[in-house]
Amino acid sequence: MTDARWPASVVRIGTLRADLEAEPTFEEHHPEGTRYDSPDAPIAVQYFPFNRADVYRCSDCARVFLRYTEYGGYYIDHRVRQVDAARVV
Repeated sequence: MTDARWPASVVRIGTLRADLEAEPTFEEHHPEGTRYDSPDAPIAVQYFPFNRADVYRCSDCARVFLRYTEYGGYYIDHRVRQVDAARVV
């Protein structure tokens, strides 16, 4: 989701990016065979893509989201995932 479409009520409250880490890993964590974009995939903050995410909170509903940008060969894809505490590992 681009900044132009981003809701004003959802504000950045932090980041999961390591300050000293020049290039975070692209390794993923999927012990159950999921993909990072699967709804039931774990949220493993030390692994891709969440190690590159910023943390946002909606002031209207209090939901928390992780937002990151995926850079492909020919595109830039802004992605968002709602945090489900049961999925955080």
